[in-house]
Amino acid sequence: MCVPLGRRGFMGAAGVLLGAVWTSGLLAGPVAADAGASPLVRRLGEIVIPATETPGAGTAEVFAFVSRAVEKGLFDVPADLFARLQAELDARAGGDFLRLPAARQEALVAALDAESYRPGTAGESPWCMTKTLLLVGYYTGEAGGSEELDYQLVPGRYDANIPTGKQYRALSNDWTGLSIRKEVVPS
Repeated sequence: MCVPLGRRGFMGAAGVLLGAVWTSGLLAGPVAADAGASPLVRRLGEIVIPATETPGAGTAEVFAFVSRAVEKGLFDVPADLFARLQAELDARAGGDFLRLPAARQEALVAALDAESYRPGTAGESPWCMTKTLLLVGYYTGEAGGSEELDYQLVPGRYDANIPTGKQYRALSNDWTGLSIRKEVVPS
């Protein structure tokens, strides 16, 4: 049976629904178990998307997304993703990755990135999923989605060959070619 709601009834029902969602933990920040991974994920975010005129991916909001995605198993992410990545980076660093100078950290991540995405690899490295989550978290967040990408409600006409340059910004709502898990086929 449908009962028409007035403005006050609607607001009350919306408040009850919001309270239920809030107390269920769906809108909560990073999980307590991932608090130890926060410095690592923030540093990796700074390496992948450094701050320029816009904030980088090292912001707390991106870590909160990545943390929640791991907790909820988004994209079938394993629960031990952070621990595996930390162990791999520490092994490559010969000690604590986070204690290395920034230039050395960036070089290690660049080497790991090159190895993880080379043709013939299936993307099992914890780095592939971490990088995917950092990119998704950043570009669906406020800084990436509204400050870096250009949103057009109705994207313009089709041009097969368009000139690009520093003034060109990718569209935030053009998802036609997006695939999170593209298979790399050796040529």
